[in-house]
This record gives sequence, structure tokens and C-alpha cells, in this order.
Amino acid sequence: MKIDDIIHGFRLVRSEEIAEADGRGHTFVHEKTGARLFFLETTDDNKVFSISFRTPPVDDTGVAHIVEHSVLCGSRKYPLKEPFVELVKGSLNTFLNAMTFPDKTMYPVASRNARDFQNLMDVYLDAVFYPSMRTNPQVLMQEGWHYELDDVDAPLRYSGVVYNEMKGALSAPDDLLGSRIMAALYPDTTYGCESGGDPDAIPSLTQEMFLDFHARYYHPSNSYIYLYGDMDIEEKLAYLDRAYLSHFERIPVPSRIDRQQAFAGQVKAAHFYPVGTEEPLEENSFLSLNWVIGDTSDQRRVMALQILDHALLRMQGAPLRQALIDAGLGRDVDSNYESDILQPLFSIIVSKSETARADEFVRIVKDTLRKLADGGLDHTLVQASLNTLEFRLRESDFGSSPKGLIYGIRMMKTWLYDGAPADYLRYEDVLAELKDGLGKGYFEQVIRTSFLENPHEALVTLAPSRTLGQERAAAQEKMLAEKKAAMSTAEIAKVLDSCAALKAAQEEADSEDALASIPILARSDIRADAERLPLAVRDCAGTQVLYSDLETNGIVYLNFYFPMAAVAQADLPYAYLLAEMFGAVDTARHSYAELAMLRSLYTGGFGADIVAYTRAGEPDSLLPRFKLRAKVLRENLPRLFDLLAEIMTESDFSGAKRVRELIDEEKTGMELSLQRAANQVVAARIAAYLTPSGRYAEVGGLPFHDFLRTFKEDFAARHAEMQEAFARILPQIFNANALMVSVTAPAADYDEVAAQLTAFRQKLSSETFPAASYTWEIAARNEGLMTQSRVQYVAKGANFIKLGYEYTGVLRVLETLLRYDYFWTRIRVQGGAYGAMTQFNRNGFMIFSSYRDPNLAETLTVLDETADYVRSFDVSDREMDKFIIGTMSSVDAPLTPQMKGDIAATFYLRGITWEDRRKARAEILTARQEDVRALAPMIEAAMRENVRCVLGGEEKIRANEALFGAIRPALRT
Repeated sequence: MKIDDIIHGFRLVRSEEIAEADGRGHTFVHEKTGARLFFLETTDDNKVFSISFRTPPVDDTGVAHIVEHSVLCGSRKYPLKEPFVELVKGSLNTFLNAMTFPDKTMYPVASRNARDFQNLMDVYLDAVFYPSMRTNPQVLMQEGWHYELDDVDAPLRYSGVVYNEMKGALSAPDDLLGSRIMAALYPDTTYGCESGGDPDAIPSLTQEMFLDFHARYYHPSNSYIYLYGDMDIEEKLAYLDRAYLSHFERIPVPSRIDRQQAFAGQVKAAHFYPVGTEEPLEENSFLSLNWVIGDTSDQRRVMALQILDHALLRMQGAPLRQALIDAGLGRDVDSNYESDILQPLFSIIVSKSETARADEFVRIVKDTLRKLADGGLDHTLVQASLNTLEFRLRESDFGSSPKGLIYGIRMMKTWLYDGAPADYLRYEDVLAELKDGLGKGYFEQVIRTSFLENPHEALVTLAPSRTLGQERAAAQEKMLAEKKAAMSTAEIAKVLDSCAALKAAQEEADSEDALASIPILARSDIRADAERLPLAVRDCAGTQVLYSDLETNGIVYLNFYFPMAAVAQADLPYAYLLAEMFGAVDTARHSYAELAMLRSLYTGGFGADIVAYTRAGEPDSLLPRFKLRAKVLRENLPRLFDLLAEIMTESDFSGAKRVRELIDEEKTGMELSLQRAANQVVAARIAAYLTPSGRYAEVGGLPFHDFLRTFKEDFAARHAEMQEAFARILPQIFNANALMVSVTAPAADYDEVAAQLTAFRQKLSSETFPAASYTWEIAARNEGLMTQSRVQYVAKGANFIKLGYEYTGVLRVLETLLRYDYFWTRIRVQGGAYGAMTQFNRNGFMIFSSYRDPNLAETLTVLDETADYVRSFDVSDREMDKFIIGTMSSVDAPLTPQMKGDIAATFYLRGITWEDRRKARAEILTARQEDVRALAPMIEAAMRENVRCVLGGEEKIRANEALFGAIRPALRT
């Protein structure tokens, strides 16, 4: 291909090598429509496609978000109610989703199977250009909002998937603060609007506004098409032009993102968030100082600010973070640098503070930044943060997310604003400039121009209110009552009819013809055998090594599994505290700030947690391990092992000030993450009701917050107790006996790892300790955990092995069936929840749960009726194949080298062999309808156990108190 060649309607305008992405980039423009297309040509078989649109909202109705949901509810070629769900069921996709950002909407898919990839592309393209939402008003009702009325005498209420999703999202105070910060910094542009939707504004979205938004922005002239991987680009260009783009004409699309005019000086905004009746008002506010800084096209400054964010605020002992903590302004310090918008923003946030201290907060931030800019900036600290960024960029390991997907999102930082799409795929030159500028005052200059001399600044506070939640609910109830009172009999009948019609449409099955429109693969497209994960069990001077010989681009991945069998039950909270404090206190040789700097200078990072493993098929087994994860460049292995040994053997926990800071940080972090982790919280509680491993793991869950609270309340006594406990458990945990280490690296690196490991082992305790005994209370408490959330997280669970059943691969198929068929229809589509999940593990643990759910008792009923669905399950062979293929997309999800090594080690620890995995795989691939129906007795028995846990709004839980064995605040403060 040559520049200015026109290939199937696309003009090639640029072609360039992009070494950092191991590929070549080709920029095209579609001649007829102006559609932009970028192809990143690589050898990666995990192909990615996305089509994105610039979608700037002008209000808080969430129209961009609702349209994103709605275009996936049927289209011209695929006239189903939920083509997206049908794709999930029957595709080998490695990624399939849609995402709303403040100024764009993206529709990405990925697959390693060429035919599957083409199918995914076509369903998504037909969805965005020819959606059924344009002619079916029930789509807005379902995905956005509608009036809900059970009968003539019932109160009027709102429901809708996005409406309930955003009620949940904005229940978290830090998310609410983020929304208010955007509104304060960008009062005159699209960024001041809540693109996800404010629940108070969503019901003002009309059908006309909804359709107008789609018509205005979802046009090829406003599109950004991205292709990545190993594919025939001419074939894709021909398809795009023939099937879609050639049917449109070029039009002007008024989607330009306006810039917010800089402020003359600081603006202030004060807001409130709801707390429970038992939560304190004192020291429970958020203070934030925020700036709009430059333009995202300035890649050097963007990367410099990412480095400064890490160096000044995110590392342990970072100078600005430490100055705020030392001033006692609050219990934790956080920061946010958002550079995926035209005018990036930077936020410094102190939580658990007082609004009366806002001016002091601003003064300390400015004074500290001024000192740093005037010669106080430690260049070694900045170098360490620069190294951290460089390691992350070179590693390009995004876990379960395809590399090509992340590249596509990264490109939009410039492409969306008419810049060159490949700019953010490159980083070598910018890194070189930053390294060069380190000794020339560049970072000091960035501090001055971005923070000290920048008038575009907002001070935003968020204070607690015990009455706000009730006032908001009462105001909405009153408003809806007045609306209903103003309705005529005919209007009320119309609402009832529309609700009934919506429910009938939701319950109506898609026709066989409609289902057949979704292309699917065949079972024969799936390999028969499970992937063999390389694992060799070796001995290294008495240490068992689980070695995975894999190419890792010069990085060595290590997991240390220290047995915890000797740690007494009473000491377990302190063991979890030790994991949180690992590397965060002074040692005999270094301060904790110096340790953090050394970690960033010489490693890719390390961290600790405690994992309560079980043997597969043995639910009452317990194999607790203190797991330490680390990654490092081969040449820095000695530095890593020295640091780890120093932390394990020389840490000083006597400093009261530092320990108090860490207790505050961890306690506050748990409180702020509660809403985001609500599903994990209820799952952990149910697991704790059922098995010793669940009970063991839950010591680090909600009870750990209670432990931290009492630690803080009686600090002197608890600090002394902690030091005594650590003196006992450190030699019990960091012990050479029975240590197991997993190593993921190429064979050429193994000898160096073994040499370092042998020397490291000599520094650990070799004392032998008897195994501790645990006397857990294993009983279903069936708790209602109260928060100020406006939605619920409802769960039921059981252990099916304890009920006499066995694990089978068919349970993986049932997970797909329930999540994307029964639960999707009953809980999401009909119930208005954002989603529902299910899981069956080899240790017998099973859980059904809903997410951001407006209901409670109704959802428990749906869960109880699951066995009826399973018992009567009856679909065509084609539909059964679809469910199996969809199941295999998660079973065969691509794994990075690090993930392969980690999973192989976990399988070994849990006694899961390749033959076990092969057997389960065969059970999935040969599953029939009758195999699913045969699971009904197990599901029925599990639901009859009535093991439940719900986290949600205080009012809703109190109204359903009879369903629970106990109700309590989720977190006692």
C-alpha cells in the first residue's frame, strides 16, 4: 500500500513503523463519508476491532450512556431483543463490551478466531448504524428509565437499567466527588455534564432527545474505526465499505469538543453526601484541590504529570502525601490524573477530614509544591517514578485485557481531538526527553506551571449528611405522588398498560428465525484438549520451585508461598495487618520512603496478601499461604532479593506515628472501596458461613475493619500487642521450611534465580513450629449489611459438595446459562438491576448474586426459582452449541506469561491436574440439555439451605428485616 492509494473507498494517508507496539500503523480516511480508520498491523492473533464516536453530552440525563446500552438491543440484520447477550453466549470472544466516556463512546470486540472476529464486527456495526431503538420505544424504557406501577393504587416509581446502575455508581462518595469535581472545573463544556447520567436527571430524558442524540452522532462521518492484529486489511476495508459505509453520505457532525476557558482564579464548590444514622459527621468530609492542566496532545507534560503523581502522592512517604498526613488533615490522601480528555485534570484529595480545614489544606499543598519547585525536589525520587512508568510501558501486560484493546483506548487521547492516532503508541522519544530534563529543571517547571501559576483551579468539598438520603427519597416520593395525583384515569391506565406491555415483551422469547440470524461457531472450532501450562517442580537448596519456562521479555515473575499453618487463630488479624504493612515501615537500614524509592528504582513492584487455598473437591480443607508477588528485570534480581530479605528480617514496627498512619489508611481505604467491592463482600460473607477456608479468608474482610477500628480506638495497647504478635508470627511466616516459590522466566534466567533464591533462603528463619488448630464457628448468619447505597447486592450460596454433589464441567455451562439467560432476563431486564452473577468452584462453593439491584426480596425469589428454570431447560441443539461456545470463551481466555505461571502454580497447590482440567473440558464440550436439567436437584438443594447475605440501603434492609438472621451496618464506624 502506498500513500494516497484508494483501497475499497479508503485513502491511505499515512503509514509508519511503531516499534513500541511491535507493528506498523496505517491511517486511512473513507473518501465518501470521512470515516477515520487506523490499522495497527502486528503478528498478534488476538485481533481487535472497535468503532467509536465522539459523543459530547449537554446535560446530566445520561443519554450517551443509555444510547450505548440501547444500540445493542437489536438491529436491522439481527432483530433480537439482546444481540449482545446472544453474542456472549455463542462467541469465542476475548473481549466484548461497550464503554461510555465523558466525550466518546467505544464499541470494542476481540477474538483469536478469524470467523468469530468477522461475526462480532458485523453485529456491532449493524447495531450502531441500524439499531432497533429507533423504532422501538420500549428500549429506552428498559435500558434508560420508565414509570413503574404495580396496580392502580400502588405508588409511582422509576426503574431502568442505567437509572439503577447510576444510583449505585453515585452512592460511593468518592465517585460522587469525582462527578462534582468535573462539574466545578468545566462549567461551560461537555465535561461538566455527568455522561453516565445523574439519577435525578435521567427521568427528564425524552424519546425525542434519545433519538436525536443517536441521529446526530452515530454516523460514519463522526466515527473512528480501529483494527489491530494479524488480518487481511484489504478484505476488511472492502467489507466495511460494501456492507456499511458506502450506504452513507458525508455530513457535517457538530461534535467538536469545546475548551473550557481558564478561570481567573480559584473557584469553590461545597456538596454533601448521605451517611447512615450511626455514622459520624466529624472527620468524615472530603477535601479536594483540582486543576485543569494543558492539553492531552502535550504528551511530554502528560507523562511528566503521571510521573509526578506517583512521585509526590502515590509512593509511600511521597513528599506531598506525607506533608498532608503529617498535618493531620485527614486519614488518607489520594490523587487522580485524568488525561483521557481534551483538557486533563489533576486532583489531590484528602478523605476523612473537616470542611473547616479546607483553607489549611490548600495552604499546605501550595507551600509544599513551592518548596519542591524551588529546589526541594528529590531527583532520585522522580527517577524512581519514571522507572516505574517505563517498566509498565515496556511490559505491556494488561492482564485479561487484550493488548490491542488498550492500545486502541490509548490512541483516542489524540485521535479524538484531530491529532495523529499513533502519538500515544510511541513513548521512547518522550522518555528520553524526560530523562534528559530531569537534571535541567523540567519537572520543577511542570510543578510551577501546572499547579502554582495555574489559575484554573477548584476547591471542592464533600461533607456528610444524615438527612440527605431520606430528604432525597422523600422529595422523589412526593414528586412522584404529585405526578400520579395529576394523572387522569386514562393516563394511569396508560402507564399500567405500558408496564404490562414492556414486561410481556421482555418475557417473550425470540423467534427461531431471529436467533438464527446471529452467526455462531461450531463445537468443532474448539480444540479438544486443555492447554498445557508449563510447570516443572524443582528443588532449590530445600525450597520447592514451581518453574514455568516461558518467554517474558526480560522480566522474571516470582510468587513466594509461605505456609501459615503455625499462625494461631488469635494472631490472624495481625497476619493480615502484616500483609498490609509489608514494606511500608522503616527497616534497620532504610526509611519506608527510601524503601518505596528503591522498590520503584529496581523492581517492577511487589505486594503481599493472604490466600486460604483449598484442595479441589475437599471443601473443609485449608491451606493458608502468605503470598508475596514480585516482578523484576533479570539484571536486578539481586536488588529484589536483598530488599525482600531486608523487609522480612529488619522491619521496625515500633514507630507509633507510622503505624497509626497505616491503620488510618487501611481503614479508610476499606470504607471508600465498600460500594465498589460490594459483590466481593457478600460473596466473602457467604463463604465464611460455609467452610473453614471461607472463615479464614473473611478474617481479612469485614471483621478486619472492626479490628482496625478497635486498634485505632485503643491505639497504645493495641500497638504494643501488635509488636508482640509480630514477634511471634514473623519467624512462623517468613520461614525457610516448606517455602514454595513459583518462577516464570525463560530457561536462560533460571540459574540466576536459583542462585539468588539459595542465598535468600539462608536469611530466613529455619525454626520449626507446631501447626495451630482453629475452632471456627461455621454457621449461616444470613446478614443484612446496611449502607447508604440506593441499590442492593443480593446473594445466596451453598456448598454443593457438602450437600452430596460433585463438580462437573457442565456447571461452567450453567454459569453461562444463568448469567446470560435466566438471571439476565429476570434480574436485569425485568428487575432493572445492572447485572447478576453466578459461580461454581471446585471446592463446592457456589453463589448467585445481583449487582446494583433496586430490589431485594423479589431477587431472592428469582434465585429460589432457579431450579425450576434448570429443570425445564429446553433449547435447540443450535442454542445449546451457542451456550457451550460462549462458555469456552472464558475457559480459553488468553493468558499472559505471568498469568500462566500464576495459574499453573495455583493448580499445583490445589491439586488440580491437567487430567482434571481435560475431563472438565470434555464435560463442557459434550454437554447436552439433559445434562443441564440433571443439575436441578443440586440447585434446589442449595437454595433450600437459605444461606443469604445482602448489602444495600438501610431503609430497604430494615423493611425486609424478617428475611435476615441479623442486620448491622456493613462497616461499624
